[in-house]
Amino acid sequence: MSKNESVKDRRKYQRVLVEPSSKTLVVEVVDHGSTLVFDMSYEGAAFAQPGKKKITDVDKEITLHLKTEIDEAKIKATPVRVSEEVVAVTFREISVPARVIIDRVVTDRIIGLNMTLIDPKHYAGKTDFSYWFHGPKETNLYLWFDDNQLSRAQMETAEAMLVFEDNEVFFENKALQEGIKAMNNQQIASKIHAIVQQVEVDLPALSSFKKIVQDYVSL
Repeated sequence: MSKNESVKDRRKYQRVLVEPSSKTLVVEVVDHGSTLVFDMSYEGAAFAQPGKKKITDVDKEITLHLKTEIDEAKIKATPVRVSEEVVAVTFREISVPARVIIDRVVTDRIIGLNMTLIDPKHYAGKTDFSYWFHGPKETNLYLWFDDNQLSRAQMETAEAMLVFEDNEVFFENKALQEGIKAMNNQQIASKIHAIVQQVEVDLPALSSFKKIVQDYVSL
């Protein structure tokens, strides 16, 4: 068993490290001040004691205010472990906007970490793409690489699709679940960006696609 396997997260929902960047996620505990989130899942989170007022009571409900560069939401939570430096909570209520943020900031990164470059022997006979990456939750990335440059790319998730073709970027929302608001182009690009940045394969075509998405997100 490898070191990574020996410490594999055994929670029902895997947690991942949340990057400490104001452009990624800003979290404030209402009435307690801002904090830095260490990890998060659909079930809960662990974060640093807020700077304004420390949390001391276990089982006393608090509210987390999540803010990103494009949206925000609040989550009701209950502390289950409190120390001088760290607070661990379970979530009581997760609104649709909060779930969208968790998807993009946390879950999408897990998808990216599990994207696999498919061996060409598994391609269908009539396909013409150069590379195919497949991942969880109906996630696929197809890359066309000709004359040492990326000529086309198509990335699909369960909710949306991004296509790069003729040096332009196009977006499409797929069928939505009831109560789920459609993402705008910036949200789709941010979602795709969160996924592909975790794919660590040394491939010029992939590097080119990452840059295209990064440039769009930075607009």
